Amino acid sequence: MKKTISLVLALMLILSFAACGNKAADEASGPVAQEVKGVTIPAFSVTVNGVKVDGAAMAAYPMYSVQATSTNSAGTESTTTYVGFKMKDILAAAGLTEAYVWLEATADDGYAITLTGDKVLSDTTLLAMTRDGEPFASSPWMAPCSSATSGDYLKGCVSILVNTTQSAPEISAAPETEEGSELALTGELPEIQDRTDKVEFAPFSFLVNGTAVTNDTLKGLSIYKITVVVEDKSGALSESTYTGYKLSDVLKACGISSAASVTVKANDGYESELAAELIDSEYTLVAIEKDKEVGEDGTIWVAPCSETSAKSFCKLVVEITAK
Repeated sequence: MKKTISLVLALMLILSFAACGNKAADEASGPVAQEVKGVTIPAFSVTVNGVKVDGAAMAAYPMYSVQATSTNSAGTESTTTYVGFKMKDILAAAGLTEAYVWLEATADDGYAITLTGDKVLSDTTLLAMTRDGEPFASSPWMAPCSSATSGDYLKGCVSILVNTTQSAPEISAAPETEEGSELALTGELPEIQDRTDKVEFAPFSFLVNGTAVTNDTLKGLSIYKITVVVEDKSGALSESTYTGYKLSDVLKACGISSAASVTVKANDGYESELAAELIDSEYTLVAIEKDKEVGEDGTIWVAPCSETSAKSFCKLVVEITAK
C-alpha cells in the first residue's frame, strides 16, 4: 500500500514538473509573427533617420500579425493584436541594414519611446497599420510586441531614429516633408474658437489632485478648439486640432484658484511639468478630443497650444497634480 501511494505521489510530481516546464516554455517562446496576405496598405509616411518611408516604399514587403500581452502602470494586463511591417523591413526600405541596438520613435504630438538591444530588430517589433482590426487615426503604431510594458508602445508614430550604439545618431540631412505641404511655423499665436454650444463630449474621467473629474464636474465650462502646428525633434511639422477646456478653468472647477506648478502624468507613469507661464495661459487646454478622436483607453491630452515644440504636449494623461 505504501509503495502504491509513493508511486502515485511520484507520478503527480512528474506531471507537475512537466506542466511547469510547458508553461515556462510557452512564456519563453513569447509572441510570434505570422505573415498575413491580402491586407490593404493605408496611406502613411514616417521618417527613418531622415529618410521618408511610405506605403509605396513598403509595397514589396510582407505584413505580419502579432498578438502582444502587456501591462500598464496601474497593473492592468491586456492582449492586443497588431498587424503591420517588421521594423527590420522598415529600416531596409530606408536603406538601413546595420545591426541596430537603439531606437527612438516619436509620435505626432512629440511623445517618444526608446527601445534597446534585441527589441529593435526583433521579428515581433512592428510598425503597425492596425490594432485589433482598427486602422490608425493619424499615423501607425510602434509595437514592440515582445515587450510586456504598455509604455513601450507608441500611437501616432511619425519619426524613427536608429543607431548601432545606444545614443541618438547624427542626421546630416533634413527630413523630407510631404510634397506640396504648406505647414509652417508663423510665430503667431493660433486662433481660439469657442465651441461651447457645438460640442458634446463622450464620458471621460481623469484625476486632479487625486479626485476624479468627469463630465459633470466640468458641466457649464466653456469649450474651446485650437488648431496648432508643432515641430518634432527631427524638424518635421504636423498640425493637430485640440478641443477641450482651459486648464485654468478646470483647476478652478476643482477648487484650485491658483497653482505655482502643475505636473501631468500619463497612463504609463511618464510625468511632465508645465512651465509656470503656461498654467494660466488661455491657450493651454485640457483636451478631451484631438482631431475629433477621443483619447486612447479613456485618456486625455494637456495641450499648451502657444508652444511650437511637440515635446511640450502631453498625451495619455490620466492625472493632473497642481501645487
